[in-house]
Amino acid sequence: MALSLTVNFGILFVFKYFNFVIKAFEDLASAFHGNYQLNVLHLLLPVGISFYTFHSISYVIDVYNGRIKAERNIFRFLLFVSFFPQLVAGPIARSENLLPQLQELKDYDYSNFRKGFVLIFWGLFKKMVIADRLAIAVNHVYNHVDKASTLSLIIATVFFTYQIYCDFSGYSDIALGVSKLFGIDLIVNFKQPYFSKTITEFWRRWHISLSTWFRDYLYIPLGGNKVSKSKWIFNTMLVFVVSGLWHGANYTFLVWGAIHGAMLVIERFIYGDKIRNITSGITFANICRWFITYVVVVVAWTFFRANNIGDAIKIFEKIFAFKDLKHDSITLFTQGGSEGLIGLKFYDFFLAIFFILLFITVNFIFRKDGLPKFILSRSTVVRWSFYIVITFVVLWFGKFGINEFIYFQF
Repeated sequence: MALSLTVNFGILFVFKYFNFVIKAFEDLASAFHGNYQLNVLHLLLPVGISFYTFHSISYVIDVYNGRIKAERNIFRFLLFVSFFPQLVAGPIARSENLLPQLQELKDYDYSNFRKGFVLIFWGLFKKMVIADRLAIAVNHVYNHVDKASTLSLIIATVFFTYQIYCDFSGYSDIALGVSKLFGIDLIVNFKQPYFSKTITEFWRRWHISLSTWFRDYLYIPLGGNKVSKSKWIFNTMLVFVVSGLWHGANYTFLVWGAIHGAMLVIERFIYGDKIRNITSGITFANICRWFITYVVVVVAWTFFRANNIGDAIKIFEKIFAFKDLKHDSITLFTQGGSEGLIGLKFYDFFLAIFFILLFITVNFIFRKDGLPKFILSRSTVVRWSFYIVITFVVLWFGKFGINEFIYFQF
């Protein structure tokens, strides 16, 4: 097992983190007035390397711990590691879930096609109609932070929270849908995370396959919560800092992970063991909890999206300055070129707001089981009406072009 893990981690380190370590060493030397210029590797980062590396690592550990038997068929194992629907952006497959399904001969099943196409259509809507439209504004503002106004930064920051959610969950829905066409069930990766009342709950709803992976293969082996309080704090912070590094070799991801880890520690001290028993429902206390959780998530996403720490600091400085908001609102679409300060023409900006509100409303109404499950329980007329309407919406309002999924880079 040790050799296999070393190879997997070694490949991941060389491709993704070698240059980051070199840069960190140079920064550290510079802080002590040293001047070192070390050679870096100029390698093309394989798409989705973190995902299929984690597939392989979990398989090795599961076999070693006796959870599953070793797969003797090399082609089936390669299919497990490179199963194309979730290869480049997850969800992260578990060997105990996916391998047994790959060993079965799948027959045509009309109900699977029905379920698959509903998920695919819903994923395409989230990606092309919402995420790719928001990406235009977010990229325009975050790539020109020095020129950005306070209002444009506030709008772009909120837009990014829905861009990354619709982009990533849209891919996950498409992956689940395509897999369903082949009779394969993958883990559900999102359960309406922005309705969370705590950061602890957020991580039970967001990127579930990653959070459970770190729980089972890092957090629990370190002792989990069955250790001293100081050791538990260390374990929690370590898991989330590593989670940040998993997303990318940049200080911004480290800060993003540290914010989430720190909030989990704070919540544990506030709520104790009662944190899992916070009741649902629309109450004043829950609204306050939701608002605080959402603000923390937005702050963390700002670091996640910023090109570097310096840009993130400038963004917060400008946002909390609350400078010239009235002037910004007047000139939002009249200055900064044909697209204005936000990067979107008024028509697209209006559509962005409309579809975000529509998405929130749909998620709230169907917050228990989700829209796809509701559509599948309806009559043939309702289902085909959904197919026709959402196809029209995607073709008419979708943004077509080179807009890769955000998590392709991880």
